[in-house]
Amino acid sequence: MRILVTSLLILVGITNSYAQDKVYETFAATRVINNHSNEMLPQQTLEFIVAHKFGDIAGASGGLENFFGFDNLADVRIAFEYGILDQLDIGLGRSKGIGLRTQIIDGYAKYGILTQKTSGMPISLTFVSSLALSYAPATTEPTLLTSYPKFLNRMMYTNQLLITRQFHPRFSAQLNVGYNHRNFVEFGDKNGLFFAGASGRVRFTKMLGLLVEYNHVFGRPSIIPSQQPLSFGFEILTGGHAFALHFSNGKGLNENLFIPGTTSNWLDGQFRFGFSINRRFKL
Repeated sequence: MRILVTSLLILVGITNSYAQDKVYETFAATRVINNHSNEMLPQQTLEFIVAHKFGDIAGASGGLENFFGFDNLADVRIAFEYGILDQLDIGLGRSKGIGLRTQIIDGYAKYGILTQKTSGMPISLTFVSSLALSYAPATTEPTLLTSYPKFLNRMMYTNQLLITRQFHPRFSAQLNVGYNHRNFVEFGDKNGLFFAGASGRVRFTKMLGLLVEYNHVFGRPSIIPSQQPLSFGFEILTGGHAFALHFSNGKGLNENLFIPGTTSNWLDGQFRFGFSINRRFKL
């Protein structure tokens, strides 16, 4: 009996030590700004996300005539995410889409491979796999991107690894490397694109923080108009809500859209305001 009690006490002590050793809140939400962060939802936790991007603030399509972009809509997305396990999340969303890729359904799975600890493990390593497809009616013109000769032509995929470290409770950084594949592209474009990026978070107070996010796409054919997606944002944390207010040259709100589909140039005033609201529920 004494051996059993002693064993239980040791097991509880190890469990508590493990829980205390884990680094929490590297980022405030499951996204940095638009791209995924390493943050995982606790088991049996549901997160509801509403995200919105407006039109160009400046440049030929912005200015006071369009009230600095607020009269236009670049993209809007509503999504639900769920923690199946502490180290496994899934999600489902719907967005308006951008350009010719509209009426988008997306889903993802995220798995936490490594978790940063206060001692021993210096980083978190996370794998994210996502899928998006358009359910918009196909056009009859066979040369258009939206002709969709086959159902599989509607699909896009992104797989990426996130390498994250919280250097200080007020400063976190993340590197990401990945591959995006679109089953159907315009003439002269590439179906598969490799990309890499960096993100950061600086907290000023417990409620306020600064966010930055950048992705670089490699090997894009020069005949295809493209820009590298770059975003800056502010986070506001209030109880169970996380608000992010951001400015970005990317129009899309899903990685399958903004990573391969950003064409706006910051230097031409082609950046826009956007926001996201995250709310968590324990089920």
